[in-house]
Amino acid sequence: MSDVPSEVLSAHAEAELVVSASDVAHAIDQTSVSITQALKHLNPLVLCVMHGGLPYCGRLIGRLHFPLQLGYVHVVRYRDSTRGGELEWLAKPRQAVTGRHVLIVDDVLDEGHTLQALLDWASKGAERVWSTVLVRKDVDANKTLDVDFVALECPDRYLYGCGMDYHGYWRNLPAIYALPSGLKDPT
Repeated sequence: MSDVPSEVLSAHAEAELVVSASDVAHAIDQTSVSITQALKHLNPLVLCVMHGGLPYCGRLIGRLHFPLQLGYVHVVRYRDSTRGGELEWLAKPRQAVTGRHVLIVDDVLDEGHTLQALLDWASKGAERVWSTVLVRKDVDANKTLDVDFVALECPDRYLYGCGMDYHGYWRNLPAIYALPSGLKDPT
């Protein structure tokens, strides 16, 4: 692990477990039931928001036992930083959203800038746009954004794991962790 920045390793060593892997799995199970009830007869186009939404989307679609199409959008705001910046589109889906029921799948709803931009974009042609996030943080800024399917509610802390990252690392963890509150951001 000599190439891994020391602050990435030390932050994880001091991190707090917020949601266990089994609780994450249970939340995804419950969310998949709600999504199935709503979308099973609508031939949805499921759009994964890269990169953060990939672990959640992969686990979620394996629990959706009805016909769907899968695509992705790639937008970035954080660029491996702990602070968001301007939204940048890297890729739009290959499939057209026109006339479709579209489900946008993302990892976390923080301030809501990314999800709102995606909802605005897709709603210009879709029959209906649905959204799901693995985590909705307890942030005043996102209270007005209506998300159809929220798997977990978490405190307003810097979270990582299950698609969320810390400087580009730890997206692969099956549980959700919070950085220590006193950690200074090295960026």
